[in-house]
Amino acid sequence: MKTLFLIMLLLAGGTAHAQYYLVQESVKSPPKKALLNPLHIAEEFLEDTTELNALTNSVLSLLNFSYSKDKYADYKERYNRAKHFGAWLRDHRDGTCYNTRAKVLIRDSSVEVSFASNGCTVTDGHWADPYSNRDYRRAADIQIDHFVPLKNAYISGAYKWNWQRRCLYANYMGNEFHLLPVYGPENSSKSDKTPEGYMPPNRSYQCQYLAQWLKVKLIWSLGLSVSEKEAVEELAQTHHCTTAELSYSEADLAAQRRYIANNMTLCQ
Repeated sequence: MKTLFLIMLLLAGGTAHAQYYLVQESVKSPPKKALLNPLHIAEEFLEDTTELNALTNSVLSLLNFSYSKDKYADYKERYNRAKHFGAWLRDHRDGTCYNTRAKVLIRDSSVEVSFASNGCTVTDGHWADPYSNRDYRRAADIQIDHFVPLKNAYISGAYKWNWQRRCLYANYMGNEFHLLPVYGPENSSKSDKTPEGYMPPNRSYQCQYLAQWLKVKLIWSLGLSVSEKEAVEELAQTHHCTTAELSYSEADLAAQRRYIANNMTLCQ
């Protein structure tokens, strides 16, 4: 009976294991024992105008990690996309009928897009998929990739967030790498894998891929499992990624945190 109870507990709850790492930041460095709420970080920046004004273009290394003794993926409720992150959102503030998918397709098309008869759904355009290094013109061929997948975000810290924060993450338009239009089958190949399990076949994009993965983790204070962190370090060395490629300015990080704070009412 005891064994059966333990099995049921494991199936119902999280899959906590080992410890985790955070990409280290030098401004308002997070404590090592907790995954910080990105809203709280942003609020601290907004409240301290002196520190904001003092920010320079100093650069953070994305391969500088802080260690936590807490367990990784220590969630109690199994991941459920619809429940925890919802679907594509239509922003009630902008007066358009475009949802987040349509906005990404419009933003990243190199030509003016075409719409279905409803005027809201994108049907055609011209998108360069950085993963496959191929171009596509039919929106039906394109999926919008959450660069750090929703499931990975959930298990690496988003399970601690409230609905508004997770919904904002799922629909985040604060930069051009959080959401990417990519060829559907290639996105399916990636699924919810970290760089440990998936790297894009486009070799010229691989260092940028690692950098963007770490930027998302840094912006949102998401953890990296031990094996994920080790894989990223090994891949950076294997692909001869430069220090400049794997860096991020403190000013850009602060701007992302401000955007998060200013858009927390996106999801009602």
